[in-house]
Amino acid sequence: LFLSCQDNPSYQTIDVKKEIAELKTHSEKISYLEKIYKIDQDVRDGKSSELILKYGIGSPEVLEFYSKMDSIDKLNLERIKVYLNEFGYPDSTYVTREAKITPWLVIQHSTDINKRKEFFPILYTAYSKGNIDTDQFEMYLGRTYQMEFGNYPFGEGAYDPKEKINRLIKELNLIK
Repeated sequence: LFLSCQDNPSYQTIDVKKEIAELKTHSEKISYLEKIYKIDQDVRDGKSSELILKYGIGSPEVLEFYSKMDSIDKLNLERIKVYLNEFGYPDSTYVTREAKITPWLVIQHSTDINKRKEFFPILYTAYSKGNIDTDQFEMYLGRTYQMEFGNYPFGEGAYDPKEKINRLIKELNLIK
């Protein structure tokens, strides 16, 4: 699988399957996830707020920034998809914090509701095994709900995160 970030000429065509196939050791897998984490966070390092304040929300500079971020997010999402298909969700017992949250974080940044839902089974399994925190899993479901229905699913009355997770899974018609 070859991907190219045409919106950002500094990226060359990347063979994601080759990248994943080259990960032989546990430490290489951790380093790979940490690299994706760094790329994901570096592009978000407060730059959008600075650009909006300086040029305005609809300015060409802000739109160019969001286009670049979107290209990076799409590439990272493909990397995570191939990684998860090959190795599964990282076991939090054996990886760094950054490596542990990278798949969730990259999926959380996706704005494609169908792709988000496509990752539900693996995220649900990771959540069930304790590799994704309850708050993170709830945030993933809440954002998916917001994208589908246009509003964030705030709870009423007593708040139990696990009940909210089960309600969101049902309302989003996701299958465990």
